[in-house]
Amino acid sequence: MSKRTRNTSVAGWNKARSLAIGAYAENVAEATMATGAKNEADKKSAQYFKELGVVWCSAPPAVLANTERMRAAIEEDFEAAKDDTEKAVLAMHDAMVKAAKNGSGRPPALSRLDAKKNSTKGIRLRKIVLENTVETISKDPALALSTYTEAASGTLNWKQLCEILGASMLLRATETTMKIHVGTAADGRRQYMQPDYAKTHNVETRKLKSGTVEEFTLTTFGSKGDTELVEVVITAETSGEVLARALEELEIRKKLQAANNSIVRNLMAQARIPEFNIREARPRTDDT
Repeated sequence: MSKRTRNTSVAGWNKARSLAIGAYAENVAEATMATGAKNEADKKSAQYFKELGVVWCSAPPAVLANTERMRAAIEEDFEAAKDDTEKAVLAMHDAMVKAAKNGSGRPPALSRLDAKKNSTKGIRLRKIVLENTVETISKDPALALSTYTEAASGTLNWKQLCEILGASMLLRATETTMKIHVGTAADGRRQYMQPDYAKTHNVETRKLKSGTVEEFTLTTFGSKGDTELVEVVITAETSGEVLARALEELEIRKKLQAANNSIVRNLMAQARIPEFNIREARPRTDDT
C-alpha cells in the first residue's frame, strides 16, 4: 500500500475528490468552448479522468476495502462531474454570447444545447470504465492505483488503461457458456438479439431442404441517421464464443483497414498529374 494511501483521511480524500471534480469540469468546459469539437473535449476529459482515477484509488484503506462505499463515491463523482461540467460550459457559453453582443468577442461556435451535450460526452462514454475501476479496486487496489498513476503520467495510454481495468470482466465474459440469440445477415454482419426479440421483431420461420426450421427477421444495422433494414437468420450460440469471435474479427479488420488505407494512398498518388504536384520542401542549397 502506498504512503499516499496510508496517510489519507476520509476528510482529506473527500476534499481531493471535490478539487479533482472542479478541475475536470472547468477544463473540459474550456476545451468544449475553445474548439467546438467533440474530439478535443473528449481528449481533455480523458486527461482529467485519469487524474480523478488516481484520487479514487488513493482512498483511505477502510474505504478501499468497502466495495459498496467505493462504488457509491465514484457514482457520486460521476454525477457531479456531469452536472458541474454542464454548469461550467453553459456559464462560459452565456458569457461568450454576451461579450459578442457587446462587440468584445466572437459568438460561440456551438449552440447552447450542443455545448451542453459535447461537454459531458467524455464522462458519459466512460461509465463502463468507472464500473471496471470499482471492480479492480475491490480485487486489487494496488493495481488500480498503479494503473491510474502510470496513465496520468503518460506511461500508459488510454487503451492500455482500459484493458487493464477491464481484464476481469473480459475474462468473465469470454468464459460465459450462457446461450444467447444472434442474428446473422447474408454479408456476415451479426447482431445480438435481446431476450425479448420475438416481441420486438416480426419473427418468421422457414423450412430448409435439410428439413431444419430456421428463424429469420428484419433488423436495423448502422448508426443513427445512417441505418438500413437487413434480413438476419437467428441462431442460438454460446455467449463467450460469440464474444471471442467478434474480438478476433475486430483485430483482423483493423489490420485490413490499415493495409487498404496504404493501398488507397499509394494508388491515388500514382494518379496525380505532375503539374498539380506541390513539393514537400524547398530544394537544398548547401549540405546543411
